[in-house]
Amino acid sequence: MNAAIEQPGYLLTIGELAKRTGISTHTLRMWEKRYEAPRSTRLPSGHRRYRPEEVKRLQVVIKALKLGFRAGKVVGGTQEELNRLLGLEAKGTPRVPSSIPIDENVILNQWIDWIAEYDEENFESEMHREWGQRGPLEFVILLAAPLVQRIGQEWQDGNLSVAHEHFASGILNNFLASRWRQQNNRKDGPTVVLTTLSGESHLLGLQMCATVLSVTDWKIVSLGLDVPEEEIVATVERCESPLLCVSVSGWYGASQAKPILWRLRKQLGKHTDIVVGGGGAPRNLDGIEVISDFNQFYQQLTDNHNS
Repeated sequence: MNAAIEQPGYLLTIGELAKRTGISTHTLRMWEKRYEAPRSTRLPSGHRRYRPEEVKRLQVVIKALKLGFRAGKVVGGTQEELNRLLGLEAKGTPRVPSSIPIDENVILNQWIDWIAEYDEENFESEMHREWGQRGPLEFVILLAAPLVQRIGQEWQDGNLSVAHEHFASGILNNFLASRWRQQNNRKDGPTVVLTTLSGESHLLGLQMCATVLSVTDWKIVSLGLDVPEEEIVATVERCESPLLCVSVSGWYGASQAKPILWRLRKQLGKHTDIVVGGGGAPRNLDGIEVISDFNQFYQQLTDNHNS
């Protein structure tokens, strides 16, 4: 096979290119469709053929992806452009800044690309794999929460649409809910009520909160979206819950949430703690604690359990 490659005019099949680069045939097809690279020659049968030079170029593309570069920036680059971008030395060794958190950046970049392509199969498959390797807490803190932020930023930059956001949110919502509910079915600890407020249409914050709680002793009662305040109060009282967690999205906003939370605080009494999180969580409400990130939330839960 190696001798054949040296022959003038020899072209690689997509399977051969995938084997030599470690890039799946699915990804190669997706890149060609989206970025017009790697360029293939089509046979009369419709099968793709690639120049052998693509192997070396794509190996540099993989190095760039591992350094956190977006696929859209590097997949279509020439060998010379990629070498300059990565600062490759003569021996082909990239200078890697030690501060780059390579693993999470690479994963999130790939997920964003799959979301842009509406590639549910790869997106969900990789979430399964990362969940199995990392566990619920690390998955939420290092991947799910940063992914939500990245999607918002990509939308602001014009790289993703509202449809992309809804597509990704739906998949991530279902993924997280199925997993924390499996854990929750076997619990008999104190009850925590999770909810959003009336008029709220974003659920991901609540699902991530439930996922963090699923690794503790708390038994979760999740009320979901758009819950009237009288129903929240009735559920907390019926469950005799010592903790109420409220997710407020940036879309919902602090000004809309503040009077509702203030009334909830007055009605529930001192035996129920109220914790609020999310981009729209209002600050400086007496008797209500605001959580800024899920690591802080988990530490507080464990500290309270051990105290």
